[in-house]
Amino acid sequence: MREWMSLAIAWTLEPALSLPTLPTPMTNLHVDAQPGVDRFLAAESEAHPRRPKWLWDKHAARVMLSVLTLLTLVTDSSAIAGDTQPTVELRVGDDKYEGRIADRGKNWCVLYDRSGRMHTINLKDVTKFRRISSRFSPHTFRELRPELLNEFGKGYEVSTTRHYIVCAPTGKARGYVNVFEQTWRRFHMYFAVRGFKMPDPEFPLIAVVLKNQREFMQFAQGENARVGAGVLGYYWSRHNRVIMYEERGRSVSALPGSPVSSGERLLADALRDTRHTGTNPFVTEDPWAWAFGDSDEIALRSGINADLRETMVHEATHQLGYNLGLHNRTGVNPKWIVEGLATVFETPGMEKHATARAAIKRVNTGWLYGFRKFINTSRPESYLEQFIRDDAPFNSDMSNAYAQAWALSFWLIETRPRKYAAFLKRMASPEVSGQLTSGQRVSIFRESFGDNLRMLDIEMLRYFERLK
Repeated sequence: MREWMSLAIAWTLEPALSLPTLPTPMTNLHVDAQPGVDRFLAAESEAHPRRPKWLWDKHAARVMLSVLTLLTLVTDSSAIAGDTQPTVELRVGDDKYEGRIADRGKNWCVLYDRSGRMHTINLKDVTKFRRISSRFSPHTFRELRPELLNEFGKGYEVSTTRHYIVCAPTGKARGYVNVFEQTWRRFHMYFAVRGFKMPDPEFPLIAVVLKNQREFMQFAQGENARVGAGVLGYYWSRHNRVIMYEERGRSVSALPGSPVSSGERLLADALRDTRHTGTNPFVTEDPWAWAFGDSDEIALRSGINADLRETMVHEATHQLGYNLGLHNRTGVNPKWIVEGLATVFETPGMEKHATARAAIKRVNTGWLYGFRKFINTSRPESYLEQFIRDDAPFNSDMSNAYAQAWALSFWLIETRPRKYAAFLKRMASPEVSGQLTSGQRVSIFRESFGDNLRMLDIEMLRYFERLK
């Protein structure tokens, strides 16, 4: 039987620091050695040495105040005009940033450029600023096509659907882009039939499939994305792209920057063990075969193996979550929410059986196996509150944390879909994600699903005991 159940892998690379909780923005993006305003004032001081220092300090404050005033006008005008936001240009030294303001604090702002890439700018570094137009418009597919071809060069092609633009090795892009578009349909259909309407994403969804691991690792290093040698792909909210490579041989993914531990390899082997698939009568020899049959013969001929397809869907779910308002690109997102949603939707049953009454048809068999093993071996009693309080379980016990994240998310989606959708939107709101504490994680969960977490934990365990 084809090996298909990889360790759900695909890690979402989020900003290293949480912007709204900082007095200054992240510093890993084009920050000059000497801040722009300071350099400007130093040059002016040399030109006019007789002017007192207090005058320069006053001038610096005036420049800063002007930038803040501009950003205030930008956010005010966008609020009045609804979804319409202006395009602005900020200059930091020789670098120019053009786009819309997505978030701002006292000394920083976050700007989305026309391709959807996120730039964090220290306002003290800004030397020039202007409002370019009254309406921000993202890049079109036609504009992105030559940019991607120029970036990745000979041997690559670009293919598009309604929502996706995919750059992949020549002759392969159509097969890949169909898989990504199918993921959109799965995601949209599942929430739609449960009363939660999904808007179209603001930006075209970009995915890049590189030829081999060497190109993948070189690209990740150029993006300052810390990924381990076993990682098949990742989505990074900073650049808003899914990056993958065509798999050669068996591979297990891990946390970016971390080696794949022996324990993780053992779990991956266990999940790949064909014996456990007998617990789900809906698992076939190739659980993805239905998705590449009559509805998508091109993808079938492209030779995308099951492990790579699963990782594609996992990463695409991350990308959709961040682009449809279920996660916040500039805020704090609990890892159990982000990874739980992705592991729920990475299984093909979520589309094929989206409207079926039997929840077992939508189960991710590998993580059900992992969760039941966790229950039988080491899961603490009344674990729910401890799990949702912070991200510590993903650092100390990653495999079981993934299993718990899948189980909790699947249970909430299946038993409380409307409350779950409202919970995701609330957690992604700037008011919450901007200043999210451990206590708030627990209190918002209680407000959304019930105050007695011990009873909720028992109810969840009983649900999985009865799930057959």
